[in-house]
Amino acid sequence: MPDAPDPDTDLVAAHTTVDAGSIARRVERHHGLSVRRCHLLRRNLNDNYALQADDGTRYVARLYAIRPRGEPNVDFEAALLSHLDARGAGVAAMVPALDGHPSVSLRCPEGPRPLALFQHVPGSVPDTEADFALTGAELARIHRAARDYAGPPSRYPLDGPRLAGRALRSLQAHPELDPALVDTFDGVVRRLLEEWAEVADTLSTVLCHGDTHGFNNHVFDEGTGTRRTVFFDFDDAGPGCLAYDLCVMPWSYLYRKGLESPDDTLRERWAGYVGAYRDAGGEVTDSDLAAIPLCLQLRHLWNIGEGVARVHHWGAMMMSADWLRRQPGVCEAWRSLDLRV
Repeated sequence: MPDAPDPDTDLVAAHTTVDAGSIARRVERHHGLSVRRCHLLRRNLNDNYALQADDGTRYVARLYAIRPRGEPNVDFEAALLSHLDARGAGVAAMVPALDGHPSVSLRCPEGPRPLALFQHVPGSVPDTEADFALTGAELARIHRAARDYAGPPSRYPLDGPRLAGRALRSLQAHPELDPALVDTFDGVVRRLLEEWAEVADTLSTVLCHGDTHGFNNHVFDEGTGTRRTVFFDFDDAGPGCLAYDLCVMPWSYLYRKGLESPDDTLRERWAGYVGAYRDAGGEVTDSDLAAIPLCLQLRHLWNIGEGVARVHHWGAMMMSADWLRRQPGVCEAWRSLDLRV
């Protein structure tokens, strides 16, 4: 009598957390390094691993997640980082594989995922007004250095319709949202897109980092008493408006602190951030600053959409229905912010 079929053969992986030893072996094979240590740093939008080679050099390996937005942006990210690094901007460049390609493909159960290696950035996240001024100045240098970038284009421009539209599609698929709340978010999106259409042509455009929330750059002492900062995680980079790239810093602070308006700490950091951006040659117009509240809301929707789109491996509680019910009110409160400096 034949064996009964295995009832678990149809299991499907939503997202694989790959063992650090497997990552180390792939880096050794494809980058020609002898890896002394490797461990998982964090699981977030992507999975990041810390590596140290036998010669002591440190790296970060990123295993890109399969994202609902579409294909990874690896070729653009690699080319942009190479361009910025060649112009002396403070970025952590990719380390190409032995075959010259920016990434290698890992055959994970859920599908192929690119693995890329990056230079390690020492130091810690900005924490003082001086740190944020340093951050603003370096962001200006990055924007200026990117002006003549002519490599592969980003798959994902950062404009109002794309930021808000993808978020709404994710919310519509949330397993625990009632139709009335989805309709409320639809109204928020419609309002934001109307406001966007009114001002989009007046806004300065740059090649945005896309995720400048203060945790994607480290500040450190070069050893001569000179402080500097280096940016990393450009996988959400793309062409967009300057107001969006600037707004992510105050959005992060407001979001993490649960604030509907800036406190004194944020206002001081923001003034130093924008002032240093200008001092380093970045041009910020009155229209750009007036659009910060609009871009804050678009950023918030983007973040909500990215979280909701990961219900399949983060779980619905990461963006719970109760929390989501409060977010249209947060967006409404942020409409009236005044962050002109």
